[in-house]
Amino acid sequence: DKSAFTQGLTFDNGKLLEGTGNYGQSELRHVDPETGKVLDSYILQDNFFGEGITFFTNDKGEKQVIQLTWREFKGFVYGAEPPFRIIKEFEFETHTKEGWGITYWEERKEFVVSDGSNYLFFWDRDTLKEKRRIPVTIALPGREPQSVPYINELEFHNGSIIANIWYQNVLFRIDPETGEVTKVYDFTDLYTDRDPRADCFNGVAVTERDNEFYVTGKRWPHMYRVKLL
Repeated sequence: DKSAFTQGLTFDNGKLLEGTGNYGQSELRHVDPETGKVLDSYILQDNFFGEGITFFTNDKGEKQVIQLTWREFKGFVYGAEPPFRIIKEFEFETHTKEGWGITYWEERKEFVVSDGSNYLFFWDRDTLKEKRRIPVTIALPGREPQSVPYINELEFHNGSIIANIWYQNVLFRIDPETGEVTKVYDFTDLYTDRDPRADCFNGVAVTERDNEFYVTGKRWPHMYRVKLL
């Protein structure tokens, strides 16, 4: 759907979900990964700007989905099976007073959250409260490590965080313990003949195959399946 302002992707057990943004257009969608067809959706109230989403497993072993909003200090938890319904609402705070990306670190039972700054925030799964935060840095040849701002959509993969950077055609692999960028994936050549209405590269989710990911952008006509080496 090239009208979708994609803010987040998440995949689990064959099911691909997309979170979209903009006031009056924000949804949680179940999307067919083969055709792009929207199979089911939950439409947020017009006063909410939807942001990042992720699957997770709660303390009862139930699969659920969590979604952030941009500047409303509000998040939602849904049952993972369509038709989607909100089963919990919560309030949150970040450094910039905004919610951007979110992913789940299963081994630690923690959510990893971004807010458009250079920080990653680690929330307790059950209390949804911040436990700690780390700055993200990248080492450039011959220079001191540089801060990485505008961290956006997130995914957790093989002990690392995969991150979109706002308005950059890259994915960063980040060490969740240190905040150091360990690898940069360049997607400059992914979608070169862009429609003028297309927005930035944003959206990353694992697939059923190791090292393969779904990626897309805001108002992009295509979703791509790529392999990160």
